[in-house]
Amino acid sequence: MKKIRIEVSGMTCEHCVARVNKFVKSVNGVADINTDLTENMSYVVVKNGATVEAIKSAIEDAGYKPGNYTIEENEER
Repeated sequence: MKKIRIEVSGMTCEHCVARVNKFVKSVNGVADINTDLTENMSYVVVKNGATVEAIKSAIEDAGYKPGNYTIEENEER
């Protein structure tokens, strides 16, 4: 699994957070998401198949702007 930390700009309330979470969760391969309004950041746990591009597209489809991101690779044993 991978953990992706991605900036999300344009959110102003918890409704915005819920909308981002809903759209990103709909991406095939997303296992979990936690979006923090105060940090303007989403933390996404990804299984096989989900790409950063698909996550960024989902954020845009929700009406917000994705920004910089980092990826942490985890090896499963």
